[in-house]
Amino acid sequence: MRALLTLTVGGPVRVATTALAIVVIAAVASGSGWDLLRAAWMMSLAASGFTLLYAVLALVAAATGACDETPAPASEEADRG
Repeated sequence: MRALLTLTVGGPVRVATTALAIVVIAAVASGSGWDLLRAAWMMSLAASGFTLLYAVLALVAAATGACDETPAPASEEADRG
């Protein structure tokens, strides 16, 4: 059974692809393809908003120096050889 599942499903990317294909086929077959398309559009808008917010926060952090790390001082034991 494990060999069959590995052959059919494989890794995480193949699992996600298989699940997406099943959802799309089921939605189109049941006649709610437009609802699925509408939901995908709304999710893409939400993801775009999240990405924009994250990018703005990253730019602000870089501009203010909030993400700069101070280098750790070298230990004296490393110099003794």
